[in-house]
Amino acid sequence: MAKNTAKEVIIPTEPKTLRVVFLYTGQGDSTIVAVPTGDTVNDYEFVLIDADLDKEDKEVNLVDMLKDLLDDDELSVFINTHPHKDHTGGIKEIYNEVGIKEVWHSNHSTTGADKASYDELKYVLKKVGTSNEYHLKGTNDLNKIRTTNDDEVVKKLGLIDYQVVAPAEYVCDEIDDEDEEVRRARIHEQCAVLKFCYKERALLFTGDANKAAWQDHITKYHKDALKADVVTASHHGSRTAFKSSEDDKEPYSEHLDYIDAEHLIISAPKQKDSPHGHPHDDAIEIYEDYFEKDNIYHLGKKPYCIVVDINEAGELTVTEDLNLIAAYSNDSEEEDKKEKEKNSSHRAAVLSTYASTARPYQQ
Repeated sequence: MAKNTAKEVIIPTEPKTLRVVFLYTGQGDSTIVAVPTGDTVNDYEFVLIDADLDKEDKEVNLVDMLKDLLDDDELSVFINTHPHKDHTGGIKEIYNEVGIKEVWHSNHSTTGADKASYDELKYVLKKVGTSNEYHLKGTNDLNKIRTTNDDEVVKKLGLIDYQVVAPAEYVCDEIDDEDEEVRRARIHEQCAVLKFCYKERALLFTGDANKAAWQDHITKYHKDALKADVVTASHHGSRTAFKSSEDDKEPYSEHLDYIDAEHLIISAPKQKDSPHGHPHDDAIEIYEDYFEKDNIYHLGKKPYCIVVDINEAGELTVTEDLNLIAAYSNDSEEEDKKEKEKNSSHRAAVLSTYASTARPYQQ
């Protein structure tokens, strides 16, 4: 039987274990979550938080990985923190090739450079239908989400609890003449932030939430709910999580005091390979005031993926994984192609040699 790396890495070997795998996708964000739903190792559903499928060097090809993971099943839930292309990239292909049962999203609309990927998201929303579409909106309650009619409903996700911390409001208006960067900043200000809780442990997914989001909307109203063990670095380690501009003399980091996490995940390529210079040096300096250096995991540094487990006893472990990239990166596909070409060339050379040395048939 062929090796199935996706199942080996993503599916826990112990029952009732929450496994969260932060995937390296270059300049983007994507996380696959194995959510326990019952008492056995077969009782799991899979949730994808954001998607980035743009075939950057070494990034995990989400379609290939999900096909191996799910066999003929569909992805249970796709959660989109906001509709920017590095968080929705390839979602149409994922839907067409793999399938998605439900979509939870921030209900923002966007234009400009992100319009094409936003149109892909709208395609998927139309396919799943409004009965399987839910909106994320900030609440102080656990396991609450909104229908497309803006009705708040309780909806469980396996054996875990979750809280939608943000957005406080939707940015849905279509304003064609609005400056694109202003619109992006508005969406980052109202980006979805979610907390997954299990066995008194928690992970906080921060999307691209910026300084205004943390200072004006999130910390003020949800500071008592921010405590987490693992947190993602907002906006791929950008300074925008702390500063309104590069020369901002009053960086804001009070939210990190309330989050008080031990582990930080930065989803970004090597700084020299990032079109935005992520992660920013001044942001890293702030993070290093809050986290031990060994507990700051910059996915693009090697690159690698990070696996976080919370077992039934509430024990949390963090491990590095190189296998998903080795098995599913575009680079690995290129290596496979080169190996096949090499084998083909070798076979042709052998046949050519045989043809030149073989004796002709004698009657």
